[in-house]
Amino acid sequence: MGSWLVARWRVLVPVAAVVVIALVATIALVVPGLTGSGESAAEQFDCTELEEASFDGAGAKARACDVEVEVTGVRTPWETSWALPDGNTRLEISSMPSRTNASGEWSDVDTSIVGTPGEGTLQVAAPVYPIELNAGGTAGQGAPLGSIERDGKRIDVWFPTELPVPEVDGTQVSYRLADGVRLVVSVNVDGTGFLPVVELADPAAAARFQALVDGARPDGFPGGPGDLVFSTEVSDGLRLVPEEQGSVLVLDDADEVHFVAAPPVMWDSAGGSTVLPDTVTEVSAGNRVAAPVDGDRIRMMDTTVVGSRIVITPDQAMLTSPDTVWPVYVDPSISGKGASEWVAVRTGGYTGTLYKWGDISSTMQGEGDGYCSSVSSCNTQFTQRLIWEFTGLSAITPLVGSNVISAGFNVNGVHSYSCTATTTDLHMVGGISASTTWSTWGMGSSNLISSRTEAHNATCLNRGFRTFDALKAARSVADNDWSSLVLALKARDESTMAGWKRFRHDATLTIVYNRPPNKPSSMQYADPAITTCGTGSSKALVNTVTPRLSAIVSDPDGGSVQPHFQVYTKSGTTETEVWNSTTMAGQTSGTRAYARVASGKLSNGKSYFWRVTSTDGQYWSGWGSSCEFTVDTSIPAAPTVTPVTSGTSGTGIEAVYPQDVLAGGVGLMGRFILGPAGSSDVVQYSYSFGDPATMTTVSVAKGATYEVSFDPSTSNAVTLYAKSKDSAGNSSPQREYRIKVASPVEDVIWKLDEGAGQSAADTGPKGAGSLTLAGDPGWVEGPHQLFGSREDDWALAFDGAGDAALSEGPVLDTRESFTVSAHVLLDETKAGQGDYTALSQDGLAQSGFGLGYRADCDGNGAECWAFGMPDTTSSSTVRYATSGVAVRAGEWVHLVGEHDATAKTLRLWVCEVGTPDRMATGEPFPGAAVTRGGSAWQAPGGFAVGRGQSAGAGTDWWPGQVDNVRLFSGQIVDASKVRRLCQGAEAEDFGQGAAAFNAVDPTVSEQ
Repeated sequence: MGSWLVARWRVLVPVAAVVVIALVATIALVVPGLTGSGESAAEQFDCTELEEASFDGAGAKARACDVEVEVTGVRTPWETSWALPDGNTRLEISSMPSRTNASGEWSDVDTSIVGTPGEGTLQVAAPVYPIELNAGGTAGQGAPLGSIERDGKRIDVWFPTELPVPEVDGTQVSYRLADGVRLVVSVNVDGTGFLPVVELADPAAAARFQALVDGARPDGFPGGPGDLVFSTEVSDGLRLVPEEQGSVLVLDDADEVHFVAAPPVMWDSAGGSTVLPDTVTEVSAGNRVAAPVDGDRIRMMDTTVVGSRIVITPDQAMLTSPDTVWPVYVDPSISGKGASEWVAVRTGGYTGTLYKWGDISSTMQGEGDGYCSSVSSCNTQFTQRLIWEFTGLSAITPLVGSNVISAGFNVNGVHSYSCTATTTDLHMVGGISASTTWSTWGMGSSNLISSRTEAHNATCLNRGFRTFDALKAARSVADNDWSSLVLALKARDESTMAGWKRFRHDATLTIVYNRPPNKPSSMQYADPAITTCGTGSSKALVNTVTPRLSAIVSDPDGGSVQPHFQVYTKSGTTETEVWNSTTMAGQTSGTRAYARVASGKLSNGKSYFWRVTSTDGQYWSGWGSSCEFTVDTSIPAAPTVTPVTSGTSGTGIEAVYPQDVLAGGVGLMGRFILGPAGSSDVVQYSYSFGDPATMTTVSVAKGATYEVSFDPSTSNAVTLYAKSKDSAGNSSPQREYRIKVASPVEDVIWKLDEGAGQSAADTGPKGAGSLTLAGDPGWVEGPHQLFGSREDDWALAFDGAGDAALSEGPVLDTRESFTVSAHVLLDETKAGQGDYTALSQDGLAQSGFGLGYRADCDGNGAECWAFGMPDTTSSSTVRYATSGVAVRAGEWVHLVGEHDATAKTLRLWVCEVGTPDRMATGEPFPGAAVTRGGSAWQAPGGFAVGRGQSAGAGTDWWPGQVDNVRLFSGQIVDASKVRRLCQGAEAEDFGQGAAAFNAVDPTVSEQ
């Protein structure tokens, strides 16, 4: 059989060794058998779902269900954290990833190659990092041999020649490059990278491969005859940096390592086929592409970096030496920088192929540790040591050594020279890298940590994981805040083959420790409710001598924590405790703890500090931030209420409302000033009109006043309720201020009680002037005189043919709201003969409004009382409000017409008065509101009693009598006011209605 030359080149992303960190709390949360609702603790959780996102949630479930619960929020392909039922936490970091989320969802790692050779690209089914391989043939021309993505960064690596269509077998791709030349690419078992190996059948095949590589090298490429030039392309921000020992680092701008090329080496097959001392299985050359076997001759190769290309120069002496045993391996490996590294270093000055070493084959696992001689399978004498570096220890770096309870280094022993037990020592040493060799690294002044004396021979049935005590090393990490821990295995006796053992790379580090609780956070006051924690000028004011304090207490391990509150005073640097809660019962991590200060400990007017600490039963968290507060239990005085008078404050003052004095009226705006009544720290007022249960609250500057508006909608009595609150939250007694709102007051009153003459005087406050009689209206007895209630009551009688009483100019602004009223009597001989107007105000051509009688309201001859307004100054469309009260000609009736400019409606009230022979009840009856059309307009002419206006002339002359004309500008009146208008000026009824209307509020009088 011909000999073989094999050129091997690795592209790897590293696999971190297993790290197991268990977090121990000496006090666990006591979970009662039943909750307050009678539900058992375990029944609060789904104990079949063994995952929670946070340490707090996982810890609570683990204790309640008595199961281990994974904390998924910190899961990575290598790391798994578990909350344990006893309150501890276990962190596992594995060199072999147990899962992947490269697809966006967690799944098992699957390193099978998928895709069709010669088409597109070949991909790995479920790797830890996305991996693509060249599909070969036409599809692969110009494409890289392989690509890896890691943490958003990418590296592409090109093989020096074009690649044919390969064969795919599980996790391996084989390319036949030439006669006797084969490129084999295997996906790493951990799914983080790929391993290319060039296999050459004999020296002739090696020569053909060199010719193939040299002929494929483009002009301008670096490298001489026989050199292997690997082109690379990396993500933006990355660069290739060579190191002295031949390794190449791929760094970013912050010099963080993303990929590593270990120093390249060549080795021959001097080790040959090997039968291990504890097995009958031969390790054949076909399995040796993973790593050299013991006894292979090894040479370092020169490495240079030119731009983005890595140039490897094989050792020509090995290729031409007659002592070389074929095949020969050439290994310029590349791997991704991971969380941990491991190397095997030996005498003779090489490490390259043993950087992040794995199994040579299923029958030759791991690497040797100790002295190996030619007597066995080594073919040469050397001494080898195995080293692991673990990072990811940030959980214990903030601690002190005493926080670490125990630690163990677990390594899998797969072979020993014999069944005779020998001692292997564990040392804590300095850092390693891809460039580490025996000559650049040594035990030096390293610390001996622990030892084990045993064998790992299959014949003895004692192979498997063994744990070395690593407590001293773990405590050194905590005490010195180291970011990593480096451990080395060394045979106690390196002078004899008896101490030779093989170990696998998948070691574990177990650290058991207890982190102190976190310092309490988010300090607040629960009673009174104050969410800020300040000192000095920002300190809180509390209105109780027994405030309830609160803070969030938590433990980084999710364990139970016991809070401890303290209140103290401070003078300079001297602190004096006033009260403490003692150490309280354990609480679930991440919850808010509460404590109420005991009675008799605090005094009004004094200032205090408070703070919180917590313990897990072994360690204290330290004090959280201090908060300061002042006790203020002094109640402010009830606020003063001062009515605003015109000219003293504000605008829009329409009425002044002194307490218990009838004043103002509906729609007449008033204002009140709420004052602190001498309490200088008032910062808030609450007030309401009529209902103390629904107060409006406003904030003010300390000690300031506040002005409130009062816009009455009824003429009833109403109470203004007011309270104040100081900056500590103390509420004052309630102030009650009684307001009596007067009924609407008439602007214009023409009583028509003169009884003689040609004018009627205005006795209202507006001063509209007298009415002048036109035509020849006569004076007659008014309804009060007829009913015997007032002898001096007179009325005007109109003939319906030119009699009227007129003002000199306009009295009402018909664009605004207004109310008009009068007592009228229609001549019974005129009923049904036409429309008649009792009150109106002239426009340019027609009346702005008209109050009176219509002979046909529905087109069928139905009579009605009516109040109407035309849509526009010249519109023939008049909107009428009517009442359902039947028209009784020859009897007195009281009419009230109202125009609501805001609602754009008209309404008519009718109150039957009757005659002395037929007395009515005097109950006002409202008609339905009618929406007016157009926009209200101003009638600029004089007010008219006894007629309307049409085409600029008098019309609809009133046939009958009119008495007691009253006008309300800018307002409409409520039902109680209408009743009083119906009764008459003295609030007395016309006859039988007296009993019904005497119940009207006697404090409200008419003018």
